[in-house]
Amino acid sequence: RTALAASCAAVTSVLSGFPFDSIKTRMQTHHYNSLMECVKITYMEEGARGFFRGMIPPLITVSAIKSVSFSIYEGTKHRLRRYPGLDGQTLGSLTALASISGASSGAFIAILSCPLELIKIQRQLEQMIAKERGLPAVSSSSYNAAKQIVQKKGVFGLWSGLRCHSIRETMGTSIYFGTYETVKRALSGNRPDAKSSPMTHFMAGGMCGVLSWLIVFPVDLIKSRLQKQVMMDDPKFKTIRSCA
Repeated sequence: RTALAASCAAVTSVLSGFPFDSIKTRMQTHHYNSLMECVKITYMEEGARGFFRGMIPPLITVSAIKSVSFSIYEGTKHRLRRYPGLDGQTLGSLTALASISGASSGAFIAILSCPLELIKIQRQLEQMIAKERGLPAVSSSSYNAAKQIVQKKGVFGLWSGLRCHSIRETMGTSIYFGTYETVKRALSGNRPDAKSSPMTHFMAGGMCGVLSWLIVFPVDLIKSRLQKQVMMDDPKFKTIRSCA
């Protein structure tokens, strides 16, 4: 039931949030004076399609990835409860339990999601990258983007930026689940056996999402810039440190 709910939420999130993710990627990798300027230029140059470029792979795979993520999270929680201080009965032990379990889930999922994230960024920025190189703007596909990366970098080129991506996923998922479980317990009167209302889940989900992104956003910025240049012969940034 948890995996099914996670899958439905993930699909809804991709459909509603992808245009914002596309704008985020563009603003991270190119200079705009404001959010609205980015939106206007994107629409003028690429039309409405520009906001949804590269959406198909995450839309197709997000259900499976989120199902695996939640399954690993729940499984890790179950195994860790036997250890002292991680039984989840107190608020502190619940925070530690959820954070460690979330980190384990994020670290594993990063391996699966890195190629998808790389292809998505290449698709989101393909028109802008072509313009920078003085090439004609030709609409591609996610398959062609993946094929070009493999031809230039080999199969393991699809995992370019894995280190930074893993840091983002491990930190972000740890903070996400740790905050979610903590806020949900606190809003339920700090009672382990209390049933949470839909509003409690809504508030906890909103707070954990905001907090996790506030903390990992700098890492996400570096990841986007590193993955943008995967097809460049002479990339400007060769390491995380040089990009930071």
